[in-house]
Amino acid sequence: MYRPAVPPTITAVPCLRDNYAYLIHAAEHAWIVDPSESAPVIAALDALHLRPAGILATHHHPDHTGGIDGLIARFGPMPVAAHALDRGRVPQQSIFADVPSTAFASTGLEIAGCEVLAAHIPGHTRAAIAWCLRAPGDEIADVFTGDTLFAAGCGRLFEGTPAQMHASLQLLCSLPDTTRLWFGHEYTAANLRFAAAVEPDHAPIAARAATLPPCTTPTTVGLERATNPFVRAGDADVLGERRAAKDSFR
Repeated sequence: MYRPAVPPTITAVPCLRDNYAYLIHAAEHAWIVDPSESAPVIAALDALHLRPAGILATHHHPDHTGGIDGLIARFGPMPVAAHALDRGRVPQQSIFADVPSTAFASTGLEIAGCEVLAAHIPGHTRAAIAWCLRAPGDEIADVFTGDTLFAAGCGRLFEGTPAQMHASLQLLCSLPDTTRLWFGHEYTAANLRFAAAVEPDHAPIAARAATLPPCTTPTTVGLERATNPFVRAGDADVLGERRAAKDSFR
């Protein structure tokens, strides 16, 4: 069975105040995840001598899609993929992934020899989607979660319900512990302060907070199972209570 000679590299690109865009690259080509603005992404592409091959959007919010038009103006037409329910809300979307919310499904896309799977993960928005890379014959190794799952947190419920968010987080964290999760915002320190307030005697949360690097992406499924108060919520009602409390937590 074919395997890529060199696995793709994932490079985080800081954007705006606390966003991350990502480059998935091998050789001279890259797919871009969630370009909130074009200038930092173009600078990263130029520094790495890369040409963009396409864009994956996790949801329609401008702080995840605001750079699409600028990238296409600079580099020319390229595929832009998002969930089918985001039709008309993601700039220049040309791939409409109609994937389920109960499993990771094939999208027909391939990046650097890796199959691209996706899952519908509503909660933050109605059309949020997780993009996943899987090398032939391997388990999913890397997942881009947008604003559904953060390190030690989850997104606000702008268009979804606690039940949807609970189901989405459980699906993401049903993957093996070593699965890397690449998220949309650097909120980890604040999220861990809230996690410590929810579970003040839970030692893994304190241990994680004590050793945070400046850039905390990616996290892993195992780390989120151990320290994320929303993943650890026993049911949707508990998650809803915690999300409401987090919205006003300072």
